[in-house]
Amino acid sequence: MKLVINDLRKLLDKNALLMLLMALMCSFITLFFGDGESQEINKVIDIVKIDGILILFVMFVVELAKNTLVADKISKKLEFLIANGVSIKVIISKYLFSIYLATFIIIFPSIILNLLKIENSLLIMLNLFLSSLLYTVIIILTILCTINMNKINSLQLRFIGLSILLMIISILIYYFTNMISLYLIIKIFILSSIIVFLGINTNKERIVVSYY
Repeated sequence: MKLVINDLRKLLDKNALLMLLMALMCSFITLFFGDGESQEINKVIDIVKIDGILILFVMFVVELAKNTLVADKISKKLEFLIANGVSIKVIISKYLFSIYLATFIIIFPSIILNLLKIENSLLIMLNLFLSSLLYTVIIILTILCTINMNKINSLQLRFIGLSILLMIISILIYYFTNMISLYLIIKIFILSSIIVFLGINTNKERIVVSYY
C-alpha cells in the first residue's frame, strides 16, 4: 500500500491538473450535443460521449504509465522486485490500482458533468467503469511485455486507434440491434480476449529485459 501511495503522489502532479482541465473542457463542449434530436439519436450520442471520455481515459493512462511503470522498467526497479520474490500478479495489481485510481480522479469531474444529460446512465456508466479498468490492465500488460522501449512512444496512438475502432463497432452493434447491453457485452468480450492473450505472453523474462 505504501508503494501505491507513493505512486499516487508522483502521478497527481501539475500535469494531472492540466489533464483534468482538458477533460472538463471536452466534456463541457459535448453537453450541447444532442439537444432537440430524436430519442434514438440521443442514445447514440450518449454512447459516443462516454466512449469519448473513455478515449481520454486511455490517453491519460498511457501518459501516467510512462511516469511510473515505464520509468520503473527502464530503471530496473521491476527487475529488483522480481529478484526479491514479488510475483507478477502483485506487480500488475500495484500499478493497476495506482494508475487506474489516479486516472479516475482526473476524469471524475467530467463523468459527473456528463451524467447530467445522459439517459440509461446505469448501463452506459457500467460500460465506462468496466472498459476503463480493462483498458488499464491491457496497457500495463503491453508495457510489461515490451522489450524495445522505443515502441512506447507510439503506444498512445495505438490505443487511441483501438478505442476508436471499438467505439465504431459498438455503435454499429447498437444501430443494428438497438440493444445497449449487447454493445457492452461485445466490447467487454473483445477487451477480455486481449487481456488473456497478453497475460499468456507476460513472463519474468520479458518484464526484466528492456532496451532502447
